[in-house]
Amino acid sequence: MSDSEFDNITPADLNLSGNKQSPEEVPSSEAPFLGINEIQRSDEEKKKHTIILTGIFMLLLVLVGGVVFVLPKFIAPPDPATTSRVVVVSPRTDTAARANEISPFDEAQRLRQRESAQNVLAQLLELQETLEGMEVQTWADEEFSQVFELAGFGDAAYREQEFNTSESFYLQGLDILLTLEAGLPDIFNRYTTAGDQAILSGNAGLAEESFNIAVLINPESDEAITGYDRSQILAQVLALVSEGEDFHEAMEFEEARGMYGQALAIDSAHVGAQNLLRQVRQDILDRDFSAAMSRGFNSLAAGNPEEAETAFQDALALKPQAPEAQSALEQTISQMALAAITVHLDAAEDFVSQEQWQQALAEFDAALAIDPNLVTVRENRSEANSRNNLDNYLETITTEPLRLAENAVYQQATGIYNEAVTISGNWPRLDGQLLSLRNFLERATEPVAVRLSSDGITNVTVFQIGNLGQFTNHTLDLTPGSYVAVGVREGFRDVREEFVIGFDGQSPVITVQCVEEVL
Repeated sequence: MSDSEFDNITPADLNLSGNKQSPEEVPSSEAPFLGINEIQRSDEEKKKHTIILTGIFMLLLVLVGGVVFVLPKFIAPPDPATTSRVVVVSPRTDTAARANEISPFDEAQRLRQRESAQNVLAQLLELQETLEGMEVQTWADEEFSQVFELAGFGDAAYREQEFNTSESFYLQGLDILLTLEAGLPDIFNRYTTAGDQAILSGNAGLAEESFNIAVLINPESDEAITGYDRSQILAQVLALVSEGEDFHEAMEFEEARGMYGQALAIDSAHVGAQNLLRQVRQDILDRDFSAAMSRGFNSLAAGNPEEAETAFQDALALKPQAPEAQSALEQTISQMALAAITVHLDAAEDFVSQEQWQQALAEFDAALAIDPNLVTVRENRSEANSRNNLDNYLETITTEPLRLAENAVYQQATGIYNEAVTISGNWPRLDGQLLSLRNFLERATEPVAVRLSSDGITNVTVFQIGNLGQFTNHTLDLTPGSYVAVGVREGFRDVREEFVIGFDGQSPVITVQCVEEVL
């Protein structure tokens, strides 16, 4: 490709719209379109052109040197007779002459300016292609059209070889595209919001269009993909919702609930179906509650308080805070309360006399379930509850007396004992528990002689006592509880002995010595 041919290829020939044209569509007065590949080939041609210019420059230097230094030796002075005629030559005005007037430096500058303009154009084309893939004409047609207009101005300047001006126009267009690219998150949010609103209003077409653009802008967005998928099934969901509403209006609540459920099985996030399902469930609840209340009153009128109670309990199960159900149940209980309460209170009294507090509590609770306003029963139940807690504590502490080795437990047990001994009445079980606790409390502070045995070369430490050093026999007075002794000897593995001092008063012998040598 010659220099003149290269100069005729301008960015005006680039296809900013991204649509290919056939050769017949290209005006004969214009050069072929230049795409990204042509720009790459243009770079290669410029490199070749630079090499050719360098060679021409070197050849000119050689020729000038020959004319100045070599040619005078071979040419004789002109004959005066032949110089009388003067030939006037008109200056050349053809295009080739003017082209030859451009110096290599100016040509190099011109090439650099053209290359810079082409680089900006390449960035513009790349970003244009990216945004077109995101349907930019749909959401920024005015700005995108402005880019085409600026590119046209740049092309015109390029044809006139005003490359700096051309680059300026291309940069303005590139800045617009960069601004659009930077605003993609806001645009994405705008279309996802529009899609959500379209789904809420039942506009499947608008929802699909909005989420489609959102997916094109951000193909990795789960929100956009989910929204698009929901728009595809919106018509089916709306049909089921409409059918459910027909059933709902006809008070066929179960059928309506089924339709709404099917709609949510297809699109669980559909707010309209969610609200309708919530409403039909409330309608079913109200209907069943009214039916239970009617059964209860009919049973009362027929003299069947047990059946009435069951019906009112069913109503309360449906609406636990319904005052009408609570009141009806109280009316029913008043007809059968006296006999039932008497049975439970008699049973509770028997359990109390046997100090079976848990069973007594159950009977008191049964009586209060019939009539929660029985003040005396509440007081007796509170006392039974306190005795049950005391019984559980005494049973636990006498079963696990070693817990008294902890000072906090010992102090708590002492306080409880002092309060419990003041309880009046004939309580054989309580008396036996307090006697056992007193024995354990007394022994908990009585030290027991414990003999420690070692080998005289092992350093022995009892964690709760301190370091005892090396010995063969050592005696400690320890109160009941759990202890840990550790033996340390250089060159031997450490030993750890855990031992318990019980309440039986026996004096154990604890051996602590290191015998396993460490290699």
